[in-house]
Amino acid sequence: KQWYQRRVAITAGEDAPYASFMSIPLYRQPNPPNVALQPDITPGKCWAFKGSKGYMMIKLAHAVIIDGFSMEHLSKKLSLSNDISSAPNKFSMRGFSHPEDSSSHFYGEYKFSDTGPSLQRFTVTHPSKVAYEIVELDIESNHGNLEYTCLYRIRVHGKVPKLS
Repeated sequence: KQWYQRRVAITAGEDAPYASFMSIPLYRQPNPPNVALQPDITPGKCWAFKGSKGYMMIKLAHAVIIDGFSMEHLSKKLSLSNDISSAPNKFSMRGFSHPEDSSSHFYGEYKFSDTGPSLQRFTVTHPSKVAYEIVELDIESNHGNLEYTCLYRIRVHGKVPKLS
């Protein structure tokens, strides 16, 4: 297995949320974790994983001095059921130089508000001068859905260091 396949939560398959129309379930559509890196927040177009806790590692194109993160979830207004209990709630972020590293840099713990805007930006609580190429997102809870959590989009913000 590739390192990134070993470091993600179990994608919901048979337990994946149904795509529905007017609250009528139509079909299950499990999406791979990389869907959370794409610019699409169409209802149901999320990475759904079993339970309320999950994690994923993201390999960036370049090592970056990270200064923030953004998380996006479908707004209640766009949800057919007016329910976003599957949205991540508490989460933390870490930086790694290599996926097999036992040590990491802890950027902080954050909370995605289910009453806030659908796109929320979080400033790094514990900055680092070291540029990291790998970031781990650890979702510790959601907003009450016992079956699954949906991550629509995660973004990493920062600067690529200048070469000397």
